[in-house]
Amino acid sequence: MKKILFASTALVAVALVGADAAQAADPIKLSVGGFSRWWVVGANQSSSYSDAVNARVGGGNGASGRLNSVGIKGDNEIQFQGSTALDNGLKVGVFVSIEAGGHTDETTDVIDSSYAWVEGGFGKVFVGTLKNGAALLHVSAPDAAGNFSEGGMATGNYAIQRPNAVMGLNQRTGYSASTNTTAIVTDNKAEKLTYVSPAFAGLTLGASYVPNATTEDNRNQGTDRAQAFGVAAGYARTIGPVGVKLSAGAVKSILSAGESLSQYSAGTQLSYAGFTLGGSYQLARNAISNSGNVANPVNNYTTNGIPTGAGTKFDFGGQGYDVGLQYATGPYAISFAYFHSETKGVKSDTSAQYRDHGDDTIDFYQASGKYSLSAGIDLLASVGYAAYESGLYDATAAGSTKDSLKNDGYYGMTGLSLKF
Repeated sequence: MKKILFASTALVAVALVGADAAQAADPIKLSVGGFSRWWVVGANQSSSYSDAVNARVGGGNGASGRLNSVGIKGDNEIQFQGSTALDNGLKVGVFVSIEAGGHTDETTDVIDSSYAWVEGGFGKVFVGTLKNGAALLHVSAPDAAGNFSEGGMATGNYAIQRPNAVMGLNQRTGYSASTNTTAIVTDNKAEKLTYVSPAFAGLTLGASYVPNATTEDNRNQGTDRAQAFGVAAGYARTIGPVGVKLSAGAVKSILSAGESLSQYSAGTQLSYAGFTLGGSYQLARNAISNSGNVANPVNNYTTNGIPTGAGTKFDFGGQGYDVGLQYATGPYAISFAYFHSETKGVKSDTSAQYRDHGDDTIDFYQASGKYSLSAGIDLLASVGYAAYESGLYDATAAGSTKDSLKNDGYYGMTGLSLKF
């Protein structure tokens, strides 16, 4: 696959500096767009978890220290993009999106995504920080408010708090974020080279190469040889009155210190007379070689019954799926969706009682609605239930430690979405 990507890049380079010395008819001019979404969120979380978390961190709002029940959550971006056509038929463009407030974790990169692209009869080649090909073509369960799976307020762990001990999909050693989506987004916005083919009879192919799959904005060649390779296929076609969307993808990450992560995804949507039924699945296999230099896995797993000899390999990974049904007519849309994941998790306690642990599990049930006031102006609403449980919960003695391994609760939110 790397050869295919390099060949595609070479093809673009030859076309750009060919014998005809292609020139742009006009310089690139940027247009401004983006979106602003704000939510008022209410949540009722487990009181035992709230007490345990506050007791563990040494304080809170009084002795019981309940977690906040109401919050304001935002997701905002300003986007700059532009393109121009060369006289040899190629198009060249750029895209930059800037986070514009609403994040309360104080860790979000100001530049959300930035890349350049070249497009021709061969397809489109991207270079920069964007999703990999498998994520770009991924199809998942529908949600009327665009508030489920990747980018959702609740599924992003912003409504019901995810316990630190619970591991979700798209995580690996050293990474704590749980994205709760079947899309393969483990490499996040790391710099990459991505190719997307032209659509042929509804079929589109994609591929990505990520030189460093662990970090974003990494300019240092260094010694970290973590890499990722991905391939994907998407299909979109209307057959009579039925709309069909299909996707399949695979990403292999070769990580440092004997760790590799293989992820496979698939999704489908069928639409008819305003109804859309869809779902998707991801399988992740995270293999680690116990060679003595894999710091976290060796320290966390060997006491839990994992062989300690050099060259020993063991696996922790997981799987997840979502399914949803949406109905849209005129300015209205309603939907119901369900998400479930189960992972082996990164076990942080080495006590003997944790040797026979279960999987970490995450569940979301969500109903959403949308009403379009005008083009680009929508009223949104979502209600749902979320549940997180660590695989260590049943093996843990009673008390605050046990209570901090499990949380669940109900949430409701209403919001306004503006696109410009």
